[in-house]
Amino acid sequence: MSPFSSTPLPSKKLGWMLLLLLAMLGGIVLFYHHANQRMARELGSINNTQAANLRVSSQMLSLLGTIQNQLSQLLEEDNDDSLQYLEVNRRIASIEARLAQLEHLPQQLQPPSPDQARHDEILKLQQQIGRNLENFSQQVSGLLLLVQADTRHAKHQAIFVTRQVRDDMEQLSDLVQLQEQATQQAVDSNLRATSIRFQLVEIPLLSLMLVVLLLMLGTFRRIGGQMRLTERTLLQLSAGDTAISLPPQPEPAFQPIVTALLRFRQSLESNRQAQQQLEQQVAERTVHLMTANSQLEGEIAQRREAERHRRLYEIVFRNTDNAVLITTPDTCIITANQAYLQMTGLQLDELIGKHPPISRSGHQSSEFYQQLWQELSHRGRWQGEIVNRHVDGALVHALLTINALYDEDGSLTHYVGILSDITQMKAAENQLRRMAYFDPLTALPNRVMLKNRLEHEIEIARQKRQSFAVIMLDLDRFKFVNDTMGHKAGDELLMDVAERLRGTVRIEDTVARLSGDEFCIVLRDSKPSEVAVICEALLQVLGLPFRLTERDAEIGGSLGIAMYPEDGDNVTTLLKHADAAMYQSKATGRNRYSFFEAAIGEKLKEEMALFTHLRSAVKQRDFTLHYQPVVPQQPGLAPYAEALLRWPQGGSSASPAIFIPFAENHGLIEAIGDFVLDSACDFVARSRDAGQPLTLSINLSPKQLARGDLASKLTQLTLARGIDPSSLELELTESTLIQDLAAISGVLTELRTAGFRIAIDDFGAGYSSLNYLVELPVDKVKIDRRFIGNLAENPRNQAVVIAILQLARAIGVQTVAEGVETSEQLAFLQQHGCHYVQGYYLARPMPEENYLSYCQQAQ
Repeated sequence: MSPFSSTPLPSKKLGWMLLLLLAMLGGIVLFYHHANQRMARELGSINNTQAANLRVSSQMLSLLGTIQNQLSQLLEEDNDDSLQYLEVNRRIASIEARLAQLEHLPQQLQPPSPDQARHDEILKLQQQIGRNLENFSQQVSGLLLLVQADTRHAKHQAIFVTRQVRDDMEQLSDLVQLQEQATQQAVDSNLRATSIRFQLVEIPLLSLMLVVLLLMLGTFRRIGGQMRLTERTLLQLSAGDTAISLPPQPEPAFQPIVTALLRFRQSLESNRQAQQQLEQQVAERTVHLMTANSQLEGEIAQRREAERHRRLYEIVFRNTDNAVLITTPDTCIITANQAYLQMTGLQLDELIGKHPPISRSGHQSSEFYQQLWQELSHRGRWQGEIVNRHVDGALVHALLTINALYDEDGSLTHYVGILSDITQMKAAENQLRRMAYFDPLTALPNRVMLKNRLEHEIEIARQKRQSFAVIMLDLDRFKFVNDTMGHKAGDELLMDVAERLRGTVRIEDTVARLSGDEFCIVLRDSKPSEVAVICEALLQVLGLPFRLTERDAEIGGSLGIAMYPEDGDNVTTLLKHADAAMYQSKATGRNRYSFFEAAIGEKLKEEMALFTHLRSAVKQRDFTLHYQPVVPQQPGLAPYAEALLRWPQGGSSASPAIFIPFAENHGLIEAIGDFVLDSACDFVARSRDAGQPLTLSINLSPKQLARGDLASKLTQLTLARGIDPSSLELELTESTLIQDLAAISGVLTELRTAGFRIAIDDFGAGYSSLNYLVELPVDKVKIDRRFIGNLAENPRNQAVVIAILQLARAIGVQTVAEGVETSEQLAFLQQHGCHYVQGYYLARPMPEENYLSYCQQAQ
């Protein structure tokens, strides 16, 4: 039923006008309906475009965040070397798949309609996002290539990717905001368009509305209310206010608008929620990325520092002088430094995957390795010495330190071995050991080693109740060979002697060199009869000629034997008794052997007592000088005296023929000689002060003459006492001259230059040589008393004495005959022109005061 059926119909013209008005009103309503529908469609299209773009933007953000997280996790775990190769490739494939999805998303962004507000800005931003995502894909692809190639560059690339992600997220957020602003502007534009259209039709409609105002007042009121409500709703929606209320039953004409408004409100609410979520996600992602970036920068700094330390450790590992070896827990070699390669002579590719070659030398037993592994398993560390073998076969001694390395959970990961080459140190130790225990010339054991072996032999003999022999051997005439042929020949002789001794005794016996030409032989498990046989063999081999470089030499040997346990049960006693028996052999004619006897022991005790007594006398200066006049037999010659040493408290050993040779053999003669020089100089000084200046002759021992400071010492003595050096005449025996003629000649020249006079004592008794009188600065020669003793009865002695007197006279040397005891001897010497005579026939040695009285009477 028509709403106007109750209204009275107007006239026909009015009816036509009403119909026209109704038609116009219908056209206007239809126009407004289509305009509203078009506006609703435009708003819906804009809303759908924005929703689609928001969905695509959300997917972009999600993929960006996922890719960034996967990249960060991949870099962290790959740097820790905790990922296997397949796992790295799987993760790279996952990232590449997401990159492919990300590359297609910018194409899904719907461009704005050409008449949409801010069309150019939105389109430009969408294109920029597409390009950025394309660059991002390229950077990520490059980063994936760097992951396995270079960790340091991958870290730098990861920072760029992180920054790109942050920029892309900011641009996506800008896109969303820009689209929202465009949507608001579209709504505002449509509202303004609607208002304009309404104003354009307002005047024509006003007249029509006035006509039908009464008829359609109620309808227009409702339409006006709906329009106001719709306008207010549109304004609120354009302002972003979605808290609006719409009529539950709108007019049918406004139903599409209300429906569009409801959809638009829902779209705005969804967009706002999506934007809030997006902004929250962007903020969270930004914070996460900033935190991750900060952590990444810290990790990069740590890794850079770790890389610097790693390189430092690598430099130390490569360049250290110690050999370093790293193995797996099952001792397979992983790597070794250059020092280890030089120590073994192997190449690195020959070592990797194999066990260390310390067992090649054969110097380590299985027990050694068991102890090594036991200590290494218990303590995690082992240190000790090993013997390795170079590829050229040479043995290499090394100090090895092995350390076990464990990870955080206590699992064994590696063994590290550090080796220090001590081959040279071992060689030096062996050399020092040989120097300490072996004679460097003959390579025989020395005295220290001999004592050790003797102690060992005593222990064995005591346990097995056996006997053994200790033989002391001293070479006869070795000193003559050494003095006449030189020390080089002497050393050559000693080496030959050592070889002969070693070749004569058994393998289990010991041959040692104690000092000089003294040897010791230990015969294990021997009886006296067996020892005697071996000693005979030793004497025979020593009696054979020695072919030296210069010429052949013949010597012999004197042997002394002490048996264990009869002659001693300790090292000291055995050596002492063997030495005593050896001296017994020398005393009985040399080149023989003697077993130790009790009588020899008693003699040894006597010698020890004499040594003690004589050494005490030296300290107490319990000696005195007697003076035997030397009487001139030619006109113009001045008398003088020979100073002779006496030992008043010497008892049975007071004779100079006993204690002087003993002092020479036991190292006391130099102190005694100093006493003689001091006492003689004092006597000369006192005689000068008394107005009766004297001249004395003093005997020098070979050891005194061997001192390099003899001339200076005598000069100091004479200067200290103010006496003339010519008041002292120094006598030396021929046996002294043969020791080292060149050196003695130099000493005598110094003495002669200082003003002392020189005389040769016992001339003709030993190894006389006319060369002495020609080459040495000699003032006198003293004819030995053996030629004077039976001078009257022995024509040969007479011939020798005459020859000496004539020779001395020819070269201008004075002569002295000692031991003159008869008038016949004196007459013969006077007849043949001897310058001085000395002997009991003229005067015996006398004390100082008696000699002064003798001199006064002689005047």
